[in-house]
Amino acid sequence: MIKKAITFTVAFIFLSLPLLLSAQEKLRRSESFFGFHFDFHATANDKELGKYFDEEVLTTFLRRTNPDYVQIDSKGHPGFSSYPTKTGYSPGSFSKDPMKLWREVTDEFNIALYVHYSGIMDDKAISVHPEWARVNADGSKVPGRAAYLGPYSDKLMIPQLKEMIDNYAIDGVWIDGDCWATGPDYSEEVVNGFKKATGLESAPVTADDPNYSKWLEYNRLAYKQYLKHYIDAIHAYKPGFQIASNWAFSSMMPEEVDVDVDFLSGDVSGQNCVYSAAFQARCLALQGKPWDLMAWGFVPLDFSGGIHSPKSLVQLQQEAAEVMAVGGGFQVYFQQNRDGSFQNSIDVDAMAQLAEFCRERQPYCQNSSVTPEIALWYSGEGWKKYNAGVYGWGSNMEGLNNLFMDGQHSVEILMDHHMRERMEKYPVIVIPEWDHYDASLKSRLLAYVKNGGNLFVIGAKAVKQFEPYLGVTFSGSDSTKQFNIGDPEMNGITGIRTAWQKVLPKEGTKEIGHVYYQRDYRFATDFPVATVAAYGEGKIAGLYMDMSGPYNTSRHPVYNKIVNNVLAELNPDAGVRVRGSEKIHVVLGKKNEKALVHLINADGAHFNGKVYGYNQVSPSNPLSVDIKSAGKPKAVTLQPEGKRLEFDYRDQRILVDVPPVNVYSIIEIAY
Repeated sequence: MIKKAITFTVAFIFLSLPLLLSAQEKLRRSESFFGFHFDFHATANDKELGKYFDEEVLTTFLRRTNPDYVQIDSKGHPGFSSYPTKTGYSPGSFSKDPMKLWREVTDEFNIALYVHYSGIMDDKAISVHPEWARVNADGSKVPGRAAYLGPYSDKLMIPQLKEMIDNYAIDGVWIDGDCWATGPDYSEEVVNGFKKATGLESAPVTADDPNYSKWLEYNRLAYKQYLKHYIDAIHAYKPGFQIASNWAFSSMMPEEVDVDVDFLSGDVSGQNCVYSAAFQARCLALQGKPWDLMAWGFVPLDFSGGIHSPKSLVQLQQEAAEVMAVGGGFQVYFQQNRDGSFQNSIDVDAMAQLAEFCRERQPYCQNSSVTPEIALWYSGEGWKKYNAGVYGWGSNMEGLNNLFMDGQHSVEILMDHHMRERMEKYPVIVIPEWDHYDASLKSRLLAYVKNGGNLFVIGAKAVKQFEPYLGVTFSGSDSTKQFNIGDPEMNGITGIRTAWQKVLPKEGTKEIGHVYYQRDYRFATDFPVATVAAYGEGKIAGLYMDMSGPYNTSRHPVYNKIVNNVLAELNPDAGVRVRGSEKIHVVLGKKNEKALVHLINADGAHFNGKVYGYNQVSPSNPLSVDIKSAGKPKAVTLQPEGKRLEFDYRDQRILVDVPPVNVYSIIEIAY
């Protein structure tokens, strides 16, 4: 009887597994942590959509991976809808309705279903309705781009989103092809609005016009008017519906969130994604909205043809680690088949292991925060000066963020509004090659240093803006040259080609590194690489050459040594110090009154553009970690293993040895 009862119980649990999974509460995006994105950007050539849709294959995938949400295609950049729409443009034929099948299977597990929808980027609609198009300065229409204030959103976008809400009960939308597809719009509505707002008689047509920056700024306002319009319309139609615009309020739109998006997101595509994910995550982390980043699960060789090089499990684990460590959610992108069905070539075992990897760390990462340590200022004024477009690509910061991370420093990125809110919290603030700033923030920054803060200015032009405070005399103007940098004390010297500003230190200014015209320590010039000088109660350091570009093309440990030596002068009592490996990225964080030290193994060929995939990374060496702490902790635990670590506490620092890090370990400190 006992054996039969056990058998019956096991059988009941097994047979009821889909029911048990479907009983879970459907999560909102603010509660979600792990998901998948699928799209295929339907075209006119796609026929018999849904023909090869296999619900059992998708069911198995969802049961194995148990994501919080799934995103699927509804309309891509070509402008054709991947469901049988009555309000837009569909490909030629449907064997089945793919969206209906996705909805049915996700409903079985009570998983939220979002759709991928291309916003102002729409080839088909604009070809049919050229009057909806954005306009060039010469009056010609911009192919495949909708005007911000034209009828596109009211005539197509909003009706289609309502159609999918009504017919498929979708939970939200991830708008693609939006802010990053912007450009100056010379359509009548925008030009007239600009003239009325500024009093100017015409809209500038070239970047040489002194009013061109005003024109771009007005276009930004026009774009946000379009963004707000469709978001407010859909929220009014379906309260609780969740909307994100891909890359809105990110590195590509470095502004305070002032439109009612429900969450922020972006897709980190291509290669070098470990570093890209780390940079983009830091641009989203402080924006005050739920957020996630999407890793492409492949490197495309022929995107439209579906010829891909899939990423390995460990590559995706590393990308996930960089995102989760600063408090973000993570999703992975795969394409759908050309009929909209789920691809059965996806490695379900690997994705189940990835899900397990993320879930194990979720208790320590979700809704965690980063402890202020080093802040890189993302100057809005600097970005506008060098960005020739409205929104979209363009920042000189990523290489310097990589440089600091590779030096085992815990770094955050602060936009202008973050600087206003929290500047004084940071022991060190870095100006990463910007030479244009909000004047009030610059004044406040100097006051921060006078009162005991530490400023690190990097870049040949950036240092010029702080000439009176650096304790040096400038010699000539900056120019691009090639030379050697290093120092015998660093036991290293290396060549570099970059923009450089010559300076001569004044008495009392500390020099770090020297410039050499020959690779010989005997022939040092009088010019330092970097300096540190007192200013009030604090210190200002300058590094007199651009480093972001060189670090992203010709890395050398001497670069890291120079930066590390400067930081040691500015902040000798750092919040965390890690020794034993140069391949570890560090994030100092906290959650629920517990301190966290995130340790990410950044080994692997992800920086090598000739390598599409790799299957393993070497475990780090054993690490020695010491953490600043005002009091002795009750316990130090390595997570997610739950392994208690022996530690010493002296001079207000926790000293702990950590075993080799395979991919991502977390030190949890309880008080």
